[in-house]
Amino acid sequence: MLFTSLILFALPVLPETAGRPFMRGMVVSCPRWGPIWGSPAMEESLTELSTLGVGWVAIHPYGWVEKTGDIRFQPAAELAFLSAAVQHARKARIELFWKPHLGYWRSFSHRGAIEFGASPAAWARFFRRYETFIVDQARFAEQAGVELFAVGVELEGTVRYDSAWRRIIAAVREVYDGQLVYAANWDGIDAVPFWDAVDLIGVHAYFPLSDIGSPDREAINRGWDAQLARLEALSERAGKPILLAEIGYNASLDAARTPWTYETDESDEARQLRARLIDVALSRLEEPDFITGMFWWKWMPGNGRRHNFSMRDEEALEALRRRWGPTAQLATAR
Repeated sequence: MLFTSLILFALPVLPETAGRPFMRGMVVSCPRWGPIWGSPAMEESLTELSTLGVGWVAIHPYGWVEKTGDIRFQPAAELAFLSAAVQHARKARIELFWKPHLGYWRSFSHRGAIEFGASPAAWARFFRRYETFIVDQARFAEQAGVELFAVGVELEGTVRYDSAWRRIIAAVREVYDGQLVYAANWDGIDAVPFWDAVDLIGVHAYFPLSDIGSPDREAINRGWDAQLARLEALSERAGKPILLAEIGYNASLDAARTPWTYETDESDEARQLRARLIDVALSRLEEPDFITGMFWWKWMPGNGRRHNFSMRDEEALEALRRRWGPTAQLATAR
């Protein structure tokens, strides 16, 4: 069953976010392509997340991009697990961030590498098919009353085509009345020419924070000082708030140097570093007026807890309980 649209107020043009609740979010990911979002395991996860102080959940329905520029997808309204995911979120009183991803495996090395060289036909096909895909997702999100929608995620190889992206954003606004974000990878945020066309500047915040293998809290804070200055300058230039649309750390001694690394280290030192990185982010990133929320990568429903970047590992859960959980909320209220 789909839900009727919510009436949403657009964000102001200025980056000031004071007075609006900070989005305390989690990206709930999936094995394979998404049916778990409609399962009892999803319902259980949302209940657990709400007890940890998480008020927003992002899910990322897939389309698949080919080297030819074609995009394969099934219309969102035909996927019962997406409607069920909306129902589970409403029951848990958790708000939704709809964040469609392009699956690139077997065609490109990573999402930012999606591009089509000197082939005008492939580029035209890509933007035509992407518009069809993202408008379909946006139409579903509007009918489901979803509060926040991403028009694109980590498509750094395509953003130079400003007019094509503005056409896509305009087409999404024709069918969706909520807030729009484009989510750029940390190293591509200054290259996006259409920040003025969306409501929030989305950042995947895998910023290198230190060259030291296992930095202490002071060094991690210094790393954030530099990155927050960069984000504040971007917010002021664009006149839009920043949304940390994704942030996360693997258990790795490289987690501060290269937070995107997928190689996991089970050593105590690596897990202690991860605990420090998560705790500093939770304590620092809710403070600036120009940051409106953060979404942790990632939470996988079901029995399997051990995987890369798992926010269900104990060091992550402990940090969430301390910073966002009921005890922290009571302390803030006092």
